[in-house]
Amino acid sequence: MLDKKINNYLEKYLIYIASILYKYNCSANFVTLIGAVVGFFCFFCIVESEFFLAFLFLLLNRFFDGIDGALARIDGASDLGAFYDIISDFVFYSLFPIGFIFNNIENAFSICFLLLSFVSTQSTFLASAWIIEKNKTLVKKNEKSFFYIGGITEGFETIIFFTLMLIFNDFVYLISYIFGLLCWITCVFRIYYIRKILLS
Repeated sequence: MLDKKINNYLEKYLIYIASILYKYNCSANFVTLIGAVVGFFCFFCIVESEFFLAFLFLLLNRFFDGIDGALARIDGASDLGAFYDIISDFVFYSLFPIGFIFNNIENAFSICFLLLSFVSTQSTFLASAWIIEKNKTLVKKNEKSFFYIGGITEGFETIIFFTLMLIFNDFVYLISYIFGLLCWITCVFRIYYIRKILLS
């Protein structure tokens, strides 16, 4: 919901850092890989109840996710890079909450609900991108390599809820249920949006 505004604000800073990395022949795909590795460290910290370290790795993971996009815009975006980026994001978004099951098995039911909710948002995200790519005249082209459909639970909101899970880790179950419900609202919104433009 807030991703576009935040990205517009951070764009100049990310481009500045990316331009420095570009001078040293650092590729966007390499940054994506580093971000993925950092994501696994975040997972292990959650399992070991090192929540402050997990928070730092969460920020680093999202930082690298922003940098790889900025690098791609400097060096030239590619379909392969977008492919790697989506996989990295989706794996991390699933791995992060799973860490709380390993940390405390009592979180299993709420985390499973959250993961199912993630499947709903990820499925509608990718299906919408495919539909719009197939019917390119339906919407205006954006700056990304593919059609990016919005919702009330996008990247920024996910970071906020993940941070809340780390800070208030005794209430992970409650935060998971709340965020999961918001994800389902996003899912319904996307289905309605795509149906509307296809039938118009």
